[in-house]
Amino acid sequence: MPLDLQKLKEAARKQRVNPPISEVAVGDTECALGFPIPAQLRLLYTEIGNGGFGPRSGFYGLNSGTEHFPNESVVYLYTLFRQGDSEDPSFYWPYRLLPILDWGCEIRSCVDCSTPSLPIIRHDPNVPGTEQFRRENLDLETWLQAWLDGLDLWKVE
Repeated sequence: MPLDLQKLKEAARKQRVNPPISEVAVGDTECALGFPIPAQLRLLYTEIGNGGFGPRSGFYGLNSGTEHFPNESVVYLYTLFRQGDSEDPSFYWPYRLLPILDWGCEIRSCVDCSTPSLPIIRHDPNVPGTEQFRRENLDLETWLQAWLDGLDLWKVE
């Protein structure tokens, strides 16, 4: 089922959504990330808002903070995580895995932009090794539509 953008816009109006990001700002973000933002994700940030919409406290802003996460953005977190962890030399953040949403306790839902289907990956740093990254068995559009339809995404396996 395709994502109901009108329903998402209505839901976003009830949240503290940031204004949409410009195409120029998306281009700057792509330069900072080193790869293009997939069309589905680009549409969300340019048509719905630059963060603040979606499950829990909403998506991170692409290139700036939101009311709930004023000092965190997709670009900031991705860049930080790709640098690795000096306390854990085995830690590796996958290329093109963009953190989009915080569940608390540093657990995040991410979009795997290396795959055209844009699967959602949950990152839980409280779990050891490669088990930190778990596929949620939903792609970005299906995941958001499931949320709009009332599914508790925290419980998605």
